[in-house]
Order: sequence, then C-alpha cells, then structure tokens
Amino acid sequence: MHYEKITKIALFEPELHHEVLELFLAHYVHIAKNVSILTYSENIKYINETSRFQPNVTWCTFENRKKDERLIKQWISEQSGVDLFVWITLSPLWLNFNVEKLPVNSMLVIHNYHFWFEYDNHKAPIFHHLKTIWHQWLYFFSYRQKQKRWLSRFRYWNSLVSFPFLPPQRIPSQHSTTKNNLTVVIPGGIRKNGRDYGLVIQLIEKLPTTMAIELVFLGVAGSHFAQRFLKSMFKIKPITVIIVHFNHYVPENLFTFYMQRATFLWIPLIPFRYYGGVIEKVGFSAITGGVFDAWKYQKPCFLPCWYPIPSGMEKMILPYTRIDEIIQRISGSESISQRKLLFE
Repeated sequence: MHYEKITKIALFEPELHHEVLELFLAHYVHIAKNVSILTYSENIKYINETSRFQPNVTWCTFENRKKDERLIKQWISEQSGVDLFVWITLSPLWLNFNVEKLPVNSMLVIHNYHFWFEYDNHKAPIFHHLKTIWHQWLYFFSYRQKQKRWLSRFRYWNSLVSFPFLPPQRIPSQHSTTKNNLTVVIPGGIRKNGRDYGLVIQLIEKLPTTMAIELVFLGVAGSHFAQRFLKSMFKIKPITVIIVHFNHYVPENLFTFYMQRATFLWIPLIPFRYYGGVIEKVGFSAITGGVFDAWKYQKPCFLPCWYPIPSGMEKMILPYTRIDEIIQRISGSESISQRKLLFE
C-alpha cells in the first residue's frame, strides 16, 4: 500500500482500545484527505480535541454491538470505495458478526500474534490459568475456523507491535499540575497477568525514607489480587509515600489529570502474558497498552530492558534491569526539583 495514493481511509474500532485508535488516527490524518471513523461511543471521550476536530475527520459512533448491528453493517458497506479500510480490533466477540462484504483494500490489525497465527506452538500449560481448558476448547471447536475465514477476507494484515509511533497531537494541559512531590504513574488496572508487582514492593522497601513521592495506580484495583497487593503496600510504605488507587473505572478527566501530573510512567512488565489459552511474548507478539499512554502524553517511561523500544519512542523509554536503576533516576529527578524550588 503506497501512502501517496491514499485519499480516503476508514478506521473501525469496535471495542475500547481508544489509545490504539488514536495511534492510527495520528498516523493517517496527515496522509489522507478524508478519514472516516466508526467506534464505540465511549472512545470519543479519550481522543484529545486536537485530533478529534481535524477538518478531514468524520466521526460516527455506536452504543451496543447487537442493538446497533444495522448501523455498523451500513457504515461498513458505505466504505466500499475507500483506499484503505482498517479494522483495528477483531476480538473473539466479533467472530460471529456477519458482515456481507468488506472493502477491497481492507487491513486487519493483529493485537495478539500467537493467538491468531501460532496457537499450536504457544499453548499455555493446562494449569497455567483457571480458564485455560475452557479457552483452548473454545479456540479449537469454535474460534479456529472462524479466524481462518475472517483472515481470508482481509487483503492486508499488520501486527500492532510493528506499527510506527509518529509524534502525536499536542495535548493542552486541562488542569493545574503544580506540585512539589514527584509522581510515578503506573497506568492500567492492577492485575496479576503480565505485571510484576513484586518489583513495586521492592521499590517501596528500598526508597530512601526522606524521599517524598506520589505513586499512582491509574486503573481499576477491584480484584482480590489488587486488594491484597495494596494492603501489603500500605503496611510497608513510609509516611513520605502517597499511594493513589481506584476501586472503580477511572473517568477520562481524572485519567488525563494524573497522566499530565506524572513525572515518570512505569510499566512493570513480565516477559510473557496469558491470552485466550496461549502465552504471548510481550513486546514481540503482543504490545502493552501503557506504551500508548507514554506515546500520547509524551512522558518518560520505565520499561524492562528486554522490551524492544518502539520506533519513534527512543527518547522517552527508560530501560531498566534492576529496581535500583529506577530509584537512582527518581532520586536524580527529585534533586533537580528541589534545586529549582530553592532558586524560585
């Protein structure tokens, strides 16, 4: 696909991956003369206004996959003449969705490569996850053939891991974020799958007791695992550490507030993640959503040194091997902040 020939693009994001939608919008909005978008209505709130109100972008939304089926099918049929139609998220929920015909130049974005192309080679051990047997049964007796049929309908496939990170639209500050303390934000819900919260415990244990820091868990912390983890954190944290967490869905305005407030982002990843009965290799067969947050808000972000740095994000990613390296970076930043305050 030669971008210089593209004049009309259609983007379809039927789930809640607003950060991925925004990545694709930033990529194509300056290439195409017309960008048509259909997405779940909740996503609109998270797209920054600079991107949302581009004159060449037309938005259409829906509320419910089943109730709005006719609207979705009609919109897709109306895109038959576009130069590129991008289906951003095709999860198992949509494998039964009956679309008569996709535009000729259609592309499917692959979020979990092993799930789509190498299931047999990366199956999770039976007892790896409580639902492993159920997920693998579903795949082999329901999803497998449907996946093949869906793949055959797209002219192009593109792995999300390899998609380029172009500079995003600048997000104007919505709130006053003046503060003296450092803020480290860990975006995403507190979950066991794919994250190493033992490292976060180590951070709290090793922080100098004089260091004032705000640690924000920017996602839902409602699970039993999350509650146990937070209880452990509050037991050991010094009084100079403020912990912010949420037991509910974080609304867009609050999410933006803390992302803009952040001194650093931190994504404490582990190399492998469970998805639908397979093990995905993080950074290679599947990407982490926190990287999109770092890209969108242009914040320095701690990532494990084994994670491949996405093209265009070399200046933002701060690779680490040990927790001491994170503490050293944070300490250096704190010293700079204190010196600035001293001379203001």
